[in-house]
Amino acid sequence: MSPNRQVSSIILPPRKILTPILPVRNTDSFSTVINEAHAAEIASWVDKKENTYSLTNNPYEFKLLLRGTRYGFTKDSFWNLCDKQTHLVVVMKVKGTDEILGGYNPIGWDKSV
Repeated sequence: MSPNRQVSSIILPPRKILTPILPVRNTDSFSTVINEAHAAEIASWVDKKENTYSLTNNPYEFKLLLRGTRYGFTKDSFWNLCDKQTHLVVVMKVKGTDEILGGYNPIGWDKSV
């Protein structure tokens, strides 16, 4: 019993459980093809989650790189804006229908290969 002696213990201190606070999202529409609910569902597919993210807990921010009506619907406009981009979601709407097509590429596009 030495009151000045430091106690050595093999018991680890309790872990702190952190609940991340996501930043406030920009509420401006980023797309004319999909909405925030679609984006949350796509994010859930990317993360292979069984339940869809809600609009408030979607961990991803979707950023529009190419809009066909603005930059053109050519392969050159795609390569100029999307080459070397990683974690890319491509979404397109079939003209005259409500059908939406797309895909996800985690490793990115590389035109030089």
